[in-house]
Amino acid sequence: MDAKSSEILWSIVDPSNSRVSGPVTIANGLLFVGSTYKQGPIYAIDAKNERILWSYEIGATVYDGMSVSNGCIYVGNGYKVNVRAFVQTYSSGTSLFAFCVT
Repeated sequence: MDAKSSEILWSIVDPSNSRVSGPVTIANGLLFVGSTYKQGPIYAIDAKNERILWSYEIGATVYDGMSVSNGCIYVGNGYKVNVRAFVQTYSSGTSLFAFCVT
């Protein structure tokens, strides 16, 4: 989105055919976003041309944004949803992932 005009410059569809629930995080020209898909991939997207540079499955859905500090992004794998049963059966995650983006 253009900060001055509020014009949407580009958009992208979640490749896992899920949805994005949390905010996006921007660092060093990259946009980071997590998916609510059952294995919760996170994506690093070039902020200029919407190209996905890499993705990583963290083992559970991603509902929140990521933190940035000292050239790294941090994301936890909070909750996992049982999609097959169509009921909300959550199990908390126990992992924290860090990726250097410098």
